[in-house]
Amino acid sequence: MRLGVVLDDETLLGAGRRDDPVEFVVMRTTFLNPPRTSAARRMAERARERHRDAEVIPYAWHYLTHEASDGVVVGSNRSLSLAPGSYGHLRGDGIAHAWEISRICAEAFGSTRVVIRTPPSFSPGSLSRRRFTDFVSAMAPDHPKLVWEPEGLWSAASAAAFAGPMGVDVLAPAFAMTGQLLEFEGARWLRISGGKDARLRASHAEVLAHALAEHEGLTVLFEGPRAYANLRSFAGALALV
Repeated sequence: MRLGVVLDDETLLGAGRRDDPVEFVVMRTTFLNPPRTSAARRMAERARERHRDAEVIPYAWHYLTHEASDGVVVGSNRSLSLAPGSYGHLRGDGIAHAWEISRICAEAFGSTRVVIRTPPSFSPGSLSRRRFTDFVSAMAPDHPKLVWEPEGLWSAASAAAFAGPMGVDVLAPAFAMTGQLLEFEGARWLRISGGKDARLRASHAEVLAHALAEHEGLTVLFEGPRAYANLRSFAGALALV
C-alpha cells in the first residue's frame, strides 16, 4: 500500500516530515492555476526537499473537465479566453490546449500521472462515456496516465468497470461526510478528508486499516489541513494490523 497527500496550498508542505511515508504529493493547486514550466519545476523541487523520492502529480486544468456552468471561480488565476461550450466535459476546441498545459506541467513535475476531476454534471450516461472514451483514445502513448476522480452519481465500482479497461485508475473517497466507510471496490486510489474538524479519528483509522489490509496495490491519499497528521495516524494503525 502506498500513501500520499493532496495539497491545496503548497505551504502545507511545511507540516510534512522527511520520515513521513509519503510516496505521492498531489498538487490540487494546478486545477485552478497550473504553473508554467520553470515554476512547476521549482514547485516539484520544494516537494522533494521534504519527500525525496515522492512522485509529484498535478491535477488537470479545470478547462479540460468543467464547463462554464459548473461554477469554477477563476479569479486572478491563469485563464483561457474561451466561449462557453468550447471547453469542459473532455470536449470542445479548448480541451487540446488545456490538456497540453496539464501534460507540460506533469512533465515539469517529473510525473507519469495526471489527476482529472470531473464534476457532478459529467453524469454516467452515454454522452459522458463517449466523450471520456474519445479523449482517452486520442491520447498519445507517451502522455501521462490518468487517475480519474469522478464526482456525482458515479460509484467507484461503475467508474472502475468503465475506465479500467482503458488503463485509467479511479480515485474515490473512503468516507462519507458522516464518517461511514464507503464502498470503494474497483478504486485503486482512495481519498481521506478526516472528520468535521479535519481529524482522522483513531477509530476510523483502525477501521480503514483493517478494511484495506487485504487490498493490494492501493494508494491512499490524505487531504486537508491535517493531511500529514491523518497520514501518520493511519500509518500507525496499519502497522498494528
